[in-house]
Formats: sequence, C-alpha cells, structure tokens
Amino acid sequence: MTPVPDLTVTADTDPYGAVAGLYDLLHVGPGSAELVGFFADMAPEGGDALEIGPGTGRMTMAVARRAGTVTCLERSPTMRAVLLTKLAADPGLRDRVTVLDVAAPGFDLGRRFDYVYLSAVYEHVPPTARPALFETLAAHLAPGGVLAMDMVEDEVIPDLDEHEVRAAVQGECRYTLSTEVRPVTDDLARVRHVYRTWSAGEEIGRHVVERDHHMHRPAGVVADLAAAGLVPVGGTAIEKSGTPLDDKGTLVARLAHDR
Repeated sequence: MTPVPDLTVTADTDPYGAVAGLYDLLHVGPGSAELVGFFADMAPEGGDALEIGPGTGRMTMAVARRAGTVTCLERSPTMRAVLLTKLAADPGLRDRVTVLDVAAPGFDLGRRFDYVYLSAVYEHVPPTARPALFETLAAHLAPGGVLAMDMVEDEVIPDLDEHEVRAAVQGECRYTLSTEVRPVTDDLARVRHVYRTWSAGEEIGRHVVERDHHMHRPAGVVADLAAAGLVPVGGTAIEKSGTPLDDKGTLVARLAHDR
C-alpha cells in the first residue's frame, strides 16, 4: 500500500485564507475559457463527476451544467465559501453539486464516478504524493470512466522578478495580481503572489501569498498512472501538440482494463 501523505490545511495554514475572493477575480488568463471548455466537454452528459480541488468553482460550474452530479473535494475553507456562494446563487445547480471538506489523496468515498478531474491542482501536490493520489483516483473511477487533468508539462521553471500579471476593475477599485517566481530545483519553485487593492490611484490594501509550486513531468506522471492501473489516452502532455490553453499540459486517462 502506497503511503498516503497528509495535505490537509486549516484556517491558520490555508494559503488563500485572505484572498479567495481576489483569487476568483484575478486568476483568469487568456486561455481560461478554452481550459474550462476542455474539462466541461470531457464530462459525460448526465453522469456522476468527482472534482479534486475545485477552488472557487471555475470548472465546477461548467461541468455541473453537463453532468448529472458533481462531488467536489476542497481542503480550503475560504475557497469552499466562495464556491458555495456561487452555488447558492444558481438554483439550477444547487441540488446537483456537493462540496465536501476533504483533502486528497487520503479519502475514500465508497463509490465510483464516471468522470474524475483535477485542474490547477498539481502545483500544490509534491510528486512524491502522486502514486497515492493516482491509486485513490483509480479506486474511484467507474469502468469506462474518464480521468482528466492539467499541469503535466516539461516547461523549465522561469526565474522572474515580481511583475504584474492580472488586473481587474470592480466599482471604484482596481485590483492587481503581481507574481515573483524563483526556481528551487528543476521541479520546484517558490512563488510569491501579491494581491493589491487600489482606489483613486493609491494602494489601499495588500495581501501576500508565498508557497511552493510543484512541477509534474509527463514521463513521471505516465509511469505513476501505469502503476495505478491507468493509461493515458489523450491530451497535449502526451501528444506534444500546440495548445492555446493558458494552463498547459492536459492529459486524459482511463483504467487500463477498459482499453
């Protein structure tokens, strides 16, 4: 049995504790619509979906309009709060989406799903936790089901000084996100996000989030999938095709005995 690491967070260790709303507002890039479409299109109509790390629900809301049910496992209390607020405002989805305070990979829901997916999650997952994660995902995937993911890429970690990457205006305030990236190893970066609030040209608020960013290389991911009884069947991570997606490295897998 593969050791299961503990990746839970608390109100004190949640990196998005003070910025979940700003995250939802600012972490939308040029390729976001295409990426949302990728995950939504993979969902079987009327099927049961399981989402690992939905965050504020960028993918959840789109997948839920196609799937019959979506079960979301989100470890961050503030991210869950934003997602639940969105669902409360959409009666058509409220009865079909379940949001649980559960952290991967150490979970057992006692059932299988037609579609399992995780987007923008791997950056938070050390590669050493991947075997346990894939074993758990395989145990929750129904025969004939689909597993979809992103952030499986060979990209070299850049060394970047702080620079503004996103901005949004809401009411009389302007909100900005600036990012600094420092390589630690070939597969690990230290990332510093600075969320600023501006009014009348003056900075009136600032929140800083510093965290590790893990890279997941295709060769290692494919090997760990195979060990868990999963086989890649598509995605830019293995096809090496060009993609307009802002979040690169998509990969689709199925249970090996379905092939």
